[in-house]
Amino acid sequence: MAPDLHAPDFLRHPAPVIDGLRAQGPLVRGHLPILGKVWLTTTDTAARDLLKRSGDFVRNPANADGTPLERVWWWFPPFIRPLLRNITQMDGEDHARLRGLVNPAFASGSVEALRPAIRDIADRLIDELPTDRPADIIRAYARWLPILVICAHLGVPEKDRADIARWFAPVGRAAGVWTALRATPGLWRMSRYFRADFERLRATPRPGIINDLVQARQGSDRLSDDELLAMVIALFIGGSDTTVHLIGNAIYEMLTVPGLRETLEADPKAWPFFIEEIMRLKSPVMFTNMYHVSRDMEFHGTRLRRGERVVPLLIAANQDPDRFPEARALVPNRRPNAHLGFGAGVHMCLGMGLARAEAHIAVSRLFERYPDMRLACPPDDLTPLHRIGLRGWKSLPVDLVP
Repeated sequence: MAPDLHAPDFLRHPAPVIDGLRAQGPLVRGHLPILGKVWLTTTDTAARDLLKRSGDFVRNPANADGTPLERVWWWFPPFIRPLLRNITQMDGEDHARLRGLVNPAFASGSVEALRPAIRDIADRLIDELPTDRPADIIRAYARWLPILVICAHLGVPEKDRADIARWFAPVGRAAGVWTALRATPGLWRMSRYFRADFERLRATPRPGIINDLVQARQGSDRLSDDELLAMVIALFIGGSDTTVHLIGNAIYEMLTVPGLRETLEADPKAWPFFIEEIMRLKSPVMFTNMYHVSRDMEFHGTRLRRGERVVPLLIAANQDPDRFPEARALVPNRRPNAHLGFGAGVHMCLGMGLARAEAHIAVSRLFERYPDMRLACPPDDLTPLHRIGLRGWKSLPVDLVP
């Protein structure tokens, strides 16, 4: 029987299940919500190999005799279908073309230039946290910061950012088909807003990634409005949703691991290493988007057929003892730390530098302001997040002032 990777017991204590899967081999059969039956990698080597073999494993099912997502999800509202043809579901030249357009905006220099804005957003959100009652640090802080940062980076006018964040919020709560459908009104409003914004930018350019995409050319070919919209929505999802739980998981560890605060206070240069260790050990992204086998092959001892589906299980790779000494321990200054939390290969997370900067600034600024912050309930009373592929906390109530 396939394990439930979204069961509360697994999310709290994944080690026994991961060990059981790995004991079956580097590739095992599993079942994931909505996706159904898939192969799962259980080791760092198998996951890394899969992620780097972009010719053998493809994102677009049509490149492996499968059905394109817009036909699989034909019953979604028509405006959703262009969003399914986004950069995360493309291969080869199509993927390289779109990735090349946005790579500069997420390069290290661009992220460094954003740090003052990230600090300003973090400080404003911290100023608004209540001190006379418990504050849900996920809802009031960790969820808002990445959305507002990606709004700023994309160039969304400040007066519109609260509306965009509100429309997008249900996407961050989607845990299945029904809750995904409940997110469609917000996506429709975002789609309508951005399509109108493309026209505004053609007439009156302004700084930001959206403007750069509107003006961009590849050879003589402009991006279509459908491509623009799919890219912008994909950047919103990739640039906000998972970072929420990287921040939340880091805050939780700060609140519950004895001596961790003192370690980071004594060595502020260790903060980036701590964030990397949270990305590894707590794996807010438990597995990547699904891949499709493009040809019959032998893969790590398993015979795969063209069209079969494989998912790299990052949470297993990141706790593989063959890759990491003390793989189950939190080592705040672990070096080296070649985890797969951001993936690998051509689909490696585009915004990983931005996510690292956001998490570092968000967590360090919060504890600088409230060094004695405490959980407002016992850890066992917290509810793990129930979202496909994500690991975090549904809420994280804290007392800022003891």
